[in-house]
Amino acid sequence: MTDSGAIGLGTTLSDRYELVAEVASGAMGEVFEAFDRVAGTKAAVKVLRAEYLADESMRRRFRREAAVLKAIDHPAIVRLLEVGVEADGLVFLVTEYVEGETLAQRLSKGPLALGEADVLVDSLCGGLGAVHEHGVLHGDLKPANIIWPTQGAPRLVDFGASKILGLDRLTATGEISGTPAYMAPEVLSGKAEVDQRIDVYGFGVVLYEALSATRPFHDGHVGRLMMKIDAGDCLPVDAVADVPGAIARVIAQAMHRHKHDRHSDMGELKTAWQQARQG
Repeated sequence: MTDSGAIGLGTTLSDRYELVAEVASGAMGEVFEAFDRVAGTKAAVKVLRAEYLADESMRRRFRREAAVLKAIDHPAIVRLLEVGVEADGLVFLVTEYVEGETLAQRLSKGPLALGEADVLVDSLCGGLGAVHEHGVLHGDLKPANIIWPTQGAPRLVDFGASKILGLDRLTATGEISGTPAYMAPEVLSGKAEVDQRIDVYGFGVVLYEALSATRPFHDGHVGRLMMKIDAGDCLPVDAVADVPGAIARVIAQAMHRHKHDRHSDMGELKTAWQQARQG
């Protein structure tokens, strides 16, 4: 048994996963590097925050993240290993541990080269396409949720804000799940039905930041930030970084304020990117 209010390094979950280092901390919980005593390997363990254990909506989001990871088998998506509940009610999920750094950490050193962005587009468009084929939207694309392994292509993590098409409206209860700076205008306003194009938009923002090491929209006031996003009030990426015009136009279309003017899905975005790179 664990003390759900005092989870920390040295804690062992399911008599198997020993937490050895804190990797990240988010709105829903903490992510730890763990040692799997049975397999003798590393694992990543995400633990729901103690204050949310009695919150059914948060527990539902946590279970959904596990269900999404379990359903999708794609090299760009981290693999789910186990979902656990301790005797005291503590809830956690275990995924494979990916050695590397987040895209956010990588961008703190400067923007990506176009060749590196090609790898990002190829991997994430494929992974998100697989997610969308299962009727799921990621809903929280941002550099901190993309792991760039020491070996291999980028991987997508954190489906805590994911939504199931036909079952959810992201703003139906007035709650916004995700990170506003990367969210599509229709998500922030709740004025339109959402579909896979919210992830097209989010990935467009990620690409803008990846090639410029700066976000397209800036404002310390959330209300003003949302107004800028709704108006599409940002400079084109080729105005703030050395980016070919053709690539800048692909990113601008992905980030279009009107969803019907964006690429229809991740496959179309990938094709447009490849054509721009070849042209």
